[in-house]
Amino acid sequence: MRAKGTIVTLPDKEPSGFLVDEAKRLQQQRQERKIVSGAKPPSPPPNWKCYPMIFVVGKNIDEHGNWKGGRLPRCRKCQGNLPPREHHVCPGFQPMFPTADPEERRAKWEARREMIREAKRNGTFFSEDEDDLSGYEDEPEEDWCDEDDGDPMWE
Repeated sequence: MRAKGTIVTLPDKEPSGFLVDEAKRLQQQRQERKIVSGAKPPSPPPNWKCYPMIFVVGKNIDEHGNWKGGRLPRCRKCQGNLPPREHHVCPGFQPMFPTADPEERRAKWEARREMIREAKRNGTFFSEDEDDLSGYEDEPEEDWCDEDDGDPMWE
């Protein structure tokens, strides 16, 4: 079966005339107004709407998103506070401690070991005879409190 309808081709030249010129002028004015007005995008939703599992109405916020008090919850990634009426833009994971590459760590470790070896060679770190405990003597056997020695507490 043949398709029904007629084939219409558009003219090769652009339409002209009074109405076309007026339509172009109006379109240009609308574009300029849109640019001048600075149509800004809608503001992002507040935290109390984004995180309903953290901000529970009646528990830690009221029905308008006002904080009832206590410690503010923190973001799991950056550990930043999450005020309920603001929108949190997370910068991502923030390490608590500086990280170093393995070669740098090994170089620091070797430098520290060398410093300790040098101090031992100079005698400023410690010497083996200081750690020798043979110079200490035990208390004499008679001073040990194995039996009653006349102490009023034991009588």
